[in-house]
Parts: sequence; C-alpha cells; structure tokens
Amino acid sequence: MHKGKAFWGYLGRFIVVHLATYVLMGVIWMNLANYAEAFQQEAVAGFMRPVDDPIVALGIPMQILRGALLAIALWPFYAVIVGKGGWWKLALVLWVLTGIGAVITGPGSLEGMVYTTLGFGNPLVGLPEVTLQVLLFSWLLWRWERKALAKREAAV
Repeated sequence: MHKGKAFWGYLGRFIVVHLATYVLMGVIWMNLANYAEAFQQEAVAGFMRPVDDPIVALGIPMQILRGALLAIALWPFYAVIVGKGGWWKLALVLWVLTGIGAVITGPGSLEGMVYTTLGFGNPLVGLPEVTLQVLLFSWLLWRWERKALAKREAAV
C-alpha cells in the first residue's frame, strides 16, 4: 500500500482516538475531581477559565488540531508505535512530553512546580486525568493501528 494512504488512515485514527479519550476522561474527571469548584479556587482562578465559560467549549474541537499535530509529530516513529509493546512506549512519550514534562507552566508539570506558587498543586487536578487518558489513548490506538497494519499487509 502507498505510504500516503497509510499516513492518512493513521492520522484519522489518531484524531478519533485522541478526541474520544480526551472527552471521556474529561467528563469523568470533571465530575470526579469537581473541576468546576477547583477552578474557582483563588490560586487557580487567575489563570483557569470557569468550566461554564463559553470559550471553554472550544476545548473539544481544538483537540482535532492537537490530535493532528501529535499524530504528525509521532509519524516518524510509527514502526515503534505499532511494534510489540508500542502502546506503553507511546504512553510514556506522551505522558512525559505533554504531561509532567510539558514546557507550559501548569499545575502538575515540572515547570509549574518551579514558576508558579501552586508548586505541584493538588495532584487530583489534572495529573490523574492526563495519565489515564494517555494510557487509554495509547492502548486503543496501538490496537487499532496493529489491526490496520495487518489488514494492509494481508492486502499486499
């Protein structure tokens, strides 16, 4: 199969899985960790919008772009991602680069510990959600990509 077709299929699957796991984990953790109340606390309210702010609704469609950007950045490592144990390697890379190791100064990140007065912040705000979303995303994408790869190889 042509590499271009393989890429576009991967890109679509990546975006779908990213969007689905982002929304699922967001809904679960918004209720479980009571983000509405957490984001109103004085330490956080200065830089987090309330969950009912109309612009917050853009967070979900914005994940289409974010998913596409992540997929493009990770495409050169496709063989590793679909390889044996690729799901946990993908999860580790995503968790470190987009979670605790993110260069954005936010709660739960190393940058947030240094540059904000929040320190590591409340560990129930953000980090468990990111961790579980990355694990679920990586496993689902790995499974789907392995099936797509096997289908492409069978067609050759």
